[in-house]
Amino acid sequence: MRNSIFLLSLIVLAAACTKKDRIPEIHTLETGGHTATSPYLTQDHKGQIVLCWTEQDEQDSLNRLKYAVYNKAQDSFGPAVTVPGSAGCSTAAESMAKVGFKSDGTVIAIFAKRFTGEKNPYAGAICYSISGNQGRSWSPVKYIHTDTSHVFSRSFFDIARLQDGELAAVWLDGRFARSIKGSALFYARTGKGGGFMPDTCLQKGTCECCRTAMVVDKRGNLHIAYRSIQTFPLLPGKQVRDMVYQFSPDNGRHFTPAKAISDDKWEVNGCPHTGPALAVTNELANVLWFTAGGGPGLYFTSGKPDGSFKSRIMVTASGKHPQMTQSGDNQLAAVYEEPAEEEEMAAHNHSTMTSGHDHHANARIVLWSSADKEMKTQTITDGKHPDHHAVVVADGHDLLMAWVREGANGSVILYSKRKI
Repeated sequence: MRNSIFLLSLIVLAAACTKKDRIPEIHTLETGGHTATSPYLTQDHKGQIVLCWTEQDEQDSLNRLKYAVYNKAQDSFGPAVTVPGSAGCSTAAESMAKVGFKSDGTVIAIFAKRFTGEKNPYAGAICYSISGNQGRSWSPVKYIHTDTSHVFSRSFFDIARLQDGELAAVWLDGRFARSIKGSALFYARTGKGGGFMPDTCLQKGTCECCRTAMVVDKRGNLHIAYRSIQTFPLLPGKQVRDMVYQFSPDNGRHFTPAKAISDDKWEVNGCPHTGPALAVTNELANVLWFTAGGGPGLYFTSGKPDGSFKSRIMVTASGKHPQMTQSGDNQLAAVYEEPAEEEEMAAHNHSTMTSGHDHHANARIVLWSSADKEMKTQTITDGKHPDHHAVVVADGHDLLMAWVREGANGSVILYSKRKI
């Protein structure tokens, strides 16, 4: 009898340990399309997590923006909503299509489209469509930018909900390409009951193809980070492309001048295709970014709204494409990809420009997070698959991550939940 009780106790204890230590599951997003890619995570006006992605339709081979609401209790997503006006939209991983939610529940879908037949192969527009009934019907497509000429490039946008419940957007715009080096950063916001109002140029001379990042903090302040270009008239051809920061305390009516996040001095005459990740905690702007200035890798720093940032620290020498979020209790979580073991030697031999043009070799998704005032890393995937471009959002102490996995028949989106 004693032996039976002892054995039963061991079984119960083992079961409890197994449940406690169980590795969170990785799920595949079930879609009806041929290829799903470019995930983006956000929250709607009710605080529910929403996943966006672009998906190729097998009937016409066109990509369309879709989104679905996450069910926490079931750890799954609800029915997908398709934005019809997004047909033919771009699938660029650094400029993924997105939806944003006004505080009244109005949904605004934003996506990039190329202009075909133009001399400039990158010529395109950033478009938007509005739904006032939870995605059942959508308005005609409009341009977010006031300049509608078909000869310039426009892409690499980000969106955020302002304190007054409206949406704001920033993007890289090539309308000054004939007079400046690089692109220009533009800003626009929606008006009550409508779409985007006339835009404003915040900065000229930005990198043409690195993701922008915009965050609104708990006090309603607006924070923006992006990669800028510094040129030297006496040294033709020399360019420094480092990250800069701007701040607005009044819903985007005024912005501080751009200030360097870190003096990396990355000299590169080309497009890295890797933008910054931005999150705000305790009124500090936290930035995670890739640079090859002073040694390639992902670096982290934090700073005040006046643009005074601490000296950078290296997070990893081999990470790429970071995305970061903040929890309600001011903790940070970031995801990025690192080359698998067999790829690491090759990664160290890459030139500084290979950070943006990926061939999607096997890689592991890594979670970097703060817990008890310490930064910890956790490997999410095993590195045996071509996983890339992970995104993350926080809901209390829960983190939801999503990323792309390439396969023989196309790409799929995977997702997983963790505790911060």
